[in-house]
Amino acid sequence: MPTLDTIKYASLLTGYGYSPKVIEGEADYEQAKAALEGLLFPERKLSPEEDCMAKLLLHLIGLHESRTVVPPESRPADVLRHLMEQRQLRQADLIPVFGAVSIVSEVLRGKRQFNVRHARKAADFFRVPADLFV
Repeated sequence: MPTLDTIKYASLLTGYGYSPKVIEGEADYEQAKAALEGLLFPERKLSPEEDCMAKLLLHLIGLHESRTVVPPESRPADVLRHLMEQRQLRQADLIPVFGAVSIVSEVLRGKRQFNVRHARKAADFFRVPADLFV
């Protein structure tokens, strides 16, 4: 593996127009994707520093997508289960959303539907659109 020049890498990180960071919203996500596309297209051989940045951007984008992208046509309980698995959460971690573990359990088993308040709280908690839960 080629040696990474840390000075060139630091310059790339600060001078590329986008400094890679944890993606916390749609704007960050779009900026990260644009930066990655700028590195990869047109296709050419990347420097070791560019390759390192591309890998970092791919990781950040993948992490964000694993936390937020839900398969289409999913039931609200499936969406909740997916988001919990991605974040390694237990039912008890959702007490602030539902008020009690028993309600979380009932929702996950399909015994209870999301109400409007739960959908809004879950959307805020997971930073996703509320319509995923209705």
